[in-house]
Amino acid sequence: MLDLGCTNIEVREMLVMVRPAGKLLRSLKMFGVIQLAFLFSSAFLAGAAEYKVGQYLVDVDVRTSLMQVIPHAYVKCRLAGKTIKISASAPGYVAKNHELTVRPGVNSYAALIRLSDREKRLDVMTFDYKPIVSAYFDRYQGGIPSHLYAINLLLPIKSWPRPSPDNVIVNQPGYGWPIQNSCDISVMEDFYKVRMLIDRAVLDDPNDELLVYVNTAAAISVAAAEKWLAVLTELETRDELRAAQIAAVLAPLFPAHIEAGYLPGVIARSVALKRLFHSLHKE
Repeated sequence: MLDLGCTNIEVREMLVMVRPAGKLLRSLKMFGVIQLAFLFSSAFLAGAAEYKVGQYLVDVDVRTSLMQVIPHAYVKCRLAGKTIKISASAPGYVAKNHELTVRPGVNSYAALIRLSDREKRLDVMTFDYKPIVSAYFDRYQGGIPSHLYAINLLLPIKSWPRPSPDNVIVNQPGYGWPIQNSCDISVMEDFYKVRMLIDRAVLDDPNDELLVYVNTAAAISVAAAEKWLAVLTELETRDELRAAQIAAVLAPLFPAHIEAGYLPGVIARSVALKRLFHSLHKE
């Protein structure tokens, strides 16, 4: 027998003390479970909107695949026999349908609908229109508002000697130039992580790709310059402000023999100013 150095009376007193402690631990565990359940249900109801469908009330909570609330989602409910049919959609997400079966004596229902991201092809190339094969994309959408979409580009540090938000342009063919609302650059091991935010509505455009242009050189070729000139000439007729933004980025990169007087007005001004700036600083 194991000798604890205690008398029988002392052992009985210890057991009496342990029993209440065990009950307290069980009570605390139960309280914790109740709290978690309350928090989960509160989170569910916080993003839900109530809809009246015939005699029934339906709380519909629309979220992203990462469980982030989509407050601007469009929800439509209708009653078909003993089934409540719900459709949910939001810009830049894949619309989804959901059904609830009506039960006898139950007038209130709840539905959680998660919308997935709309698929888009992502391509990255230099300002010379050459693919950057060493770069890749991360499609994780955590930590941003549900009305925005993050383009996460990972670019080898060695391949980008001039990391700057000004050296990145995002385009959606048929939608506009440039379309990024912001561009943040950080370092992750041997890569630059370039996080660009765009409006999710862009993803609903019929064109199935997003193009990311990254400036990796001090100058661009004549052939590339001619392509960019065509882009600027066409864009200037629709959106002079956006054309000027791109022109300001491209101006220092144009081959020296291209005269500003022969360029479209929106880039001619930028080219002339850049060249004047460089000439003054050389003196």
